[in-house]
Amino acid sequence: MKLWKHGSWISTEGFNGVNTYMDAEVSFRKEAGQKITMALSVDSNYAFELGGKLFFGQYADYPFDKVYDLLDLTGAAEDGENRITIRCWHQGDDSSTVRGEQAGLIFEIFSDGECTAYSGPHTVTRPVTAYDMGPGVEHVSGQLGRSFHYDARVKPSAPVRTLTADKPLPARVRPIRKLELGEDEPALLTVSGSFSDRGGDTVGKRMQFAALSFGEQNGKRHLPSADGIRLESRAGEDGIFALIDTGRENAGLLSLDIEVSEDAEILVGWGEQLEDLRVRTYVGGRNFAASYYAQAGRNRFIHPFRRLGMRYLQLHIRAKEARIHYAGIRTTDYPLEHEDAFTCADSLHSRVFEVSKRTLLLCMHEHYEDCPWREQALYSMDSRNQMLCGYLAFRELDFPKASIRLMAQSIREDDLLELCSPARVSITIPSFSAIFLTQVYEYLVYSERIGGAADEVFVREMLPVMRRIADMFIRRRDPDTGLIPCFTEQKYWNFYEWQKGLDGSISGSVAEDDVTYDAPLCAFVSFGLRSLADTLDMLGDPAGAAYYRGEHLSLNAAVNRYFWNEERGAYASYIKRKTGERFHFAELTNALIVYADAAEGERLDSTLVSLTGKSGLLPVTLSHSIFKYDALMRKPGDYARFVFADIARQWGYMLEHGATSFWETIDGAQDFGNAGSLCHGWSAVPIRFYAEYAVKLDPSVTGLYECAMHTIR
Repeated sequence: MKLWKHGSWISTEGFNGVNTYMDAEVSFRKEAGQKITMALSVDSNYAFELGGKLFFGQYADYPFDKVYDLLDLTGAAEDGENRITIRCWHQGDDSSTVRGEQAGLIFEIFSDGECTAYSGPHTVTRPVTAYDMGPGVEHVSGQLGRSFHYDARVKPSAPVRTLTADKPLPARVRPIRKLELGEDEPALLTVSGSFSDRGGDTVGKRMQFAALSFGEQNGKRHLPSADGIRLESRAGEDGIFALIDTGRENAGLLSLDIEVSEDAEILVGWGEQLEDLRVRTYVGGRNFAASYYAQAGRNRFIHPFRRLGMRYLQLHIRAKEARIHYAGIRTTDYPLEHEDAFTCADSLHSRVFEVSKRTLLLCMHEHYEDCPWREQALYSMDSRNQMLCGYLAFRELDFPKASIRLMAQSIREDDLLELCSPARVSITIPSFSAIFLTQVYEYLVYSERIGGAADEVFVREMLPVMRRIADMFIRRRDPDTGLIPCFTEQKYWNFYEWQKGLDGSISGSVAEDDVTYDAPLCAFVSFGLRSLADTLDMLGDPAGAAYYRGEHLSLNAAVNRYFWNEERGAYASYIKRKTGERFHFAELTNALIVYADAAEGERLDSTLVSLTGKSGLLPVTLSHSIFKYDALMRKPGDYARFVFADIARQWGYMLEHGATSFWETIDGAQDFGNAGSLCHGWSAVPIRFYAEYAVKLDPSVTGLYECAMHTIR
């Protein structure tokens, strides 16, 4: 079956703009016993229904490397004539998840391998005027892109002229499995009453600041409900409000089944917590809300283009009465082929392991994502944690491999990776590019450990990007000190973790008098160089390995010489280049230096003691605790009990406070100006330490402190 002999990229009038929607209609025949296959690619996303099944979800890709889905329609298609309407959404501008590129749709349908229908100028297309289109629709967040407003009263528009689009043909099939769409997630309608709209220029504001009036005493009202739950608004108020609890953190597509006696606007807000005594739909300019205008009667609606991260859903129905059959989410889980279990005499650790696994799963869709609620973006630092834990919990190789390629393809002219892939972002974080070297090496090692043979072919493909990053950092080393100074231009963010003094400045260049040598950056680069050397060793390039290992050891010597503070018995985070002043003492800095093998002898012993909280260092955060624990596990006989007790303390705290997935930081929703995420993939850290240190590789052996030293540096 040879692709793209017939199909061509198409668009329609008005589709190649910001936030636009298009329908494309296609018919095909199926004879009894035939296999029906469809190849399809789009910018930015697609969905269509056939035989009661929803097909959806374009893979995250680049305009220069479009990826196509190969869909088996055999079971969904009926014998005889079949007709589908492919609905396309084009984002059209940059965010942290999508590049704003030229719109387009291309498809071919095959019957037993013969192309019988395809996209071209003959394809019937029309704008989807039921959606508000254009840049006027508010953003959910700057990272995610726009929300949506849908009006079910609007009838389909007339066809318009179909245009061709000049885009490279898709060259690769989707490298990972398609997401599985679940049924309506069971939920409870927990609170209802009436609301009065106080106004606002976005749906999120209108919901956040509306006056809510408590209705009848609430019981357990289960959704879905065959008969529907009837609700009424109080006289003199604007309509009905309802609060739905799905019982745990979820990720998926909005699903509504609501009956109204009159045309009615429905505002929909989603969130992870109820600290505002309602769903937090507006915070810091973000709008976790959308609108749906229902027509009189029963309305069923799924929005296939915006995945929600949520536990709670809130509705404001502008009607005197309504009957809710369902309001909630249809999950979109990545289909895993394997899940490891962990049991322990201490049930707390067993729960931490299971919730960590769910946190990972909720942050795996078209690629790893930092969080399902606020951003859904692929970062190298975040995904490194997710990969390490995923290897051990899921024995998954395809998913990390695909995400690594996405990151490598984002390499910029300055030899750094984009902040997020496959996006285009105005700034980037240099240390996040450094850890990419370690990610690739770890993939090589785990591909051998899990798959039985090291994936040398793929890693050789990644080598040019690894070398570009490594060589760029080497060129930046100061010839006098051997250290790497901070990046001074406005397009760089000298970020290391969300902790005071380590979070850098997201805007503004660094003045000459303020230029520092940054120990965290030097350490990230040092163990990145070590990873590249180890990679080259495995690939049979001893000369290349020797060169990068020499740079790693030389950088370590400079770090050890300049950043050590004898009085504190620890390493400083920064040195002022102009004055030589050492300042800022943090657990992360010292953990990274140990992880890079820069601390030796008495300095190593002193540093490990300081990481147990005895030297007043600034504590490490959840995400970067992986470096602290790995540093301490250099001497498990001395520090294993501390590591697992610390996991119990911090992750146990989240469980005690109702966590069904683990948070971005220990401050939970109150962090980042009340925009903290309650599901962040980088916080699945405990999995690594249970799987690598707490039990032996024999799955029949359990027990918390039977440490097996199967470490990867």
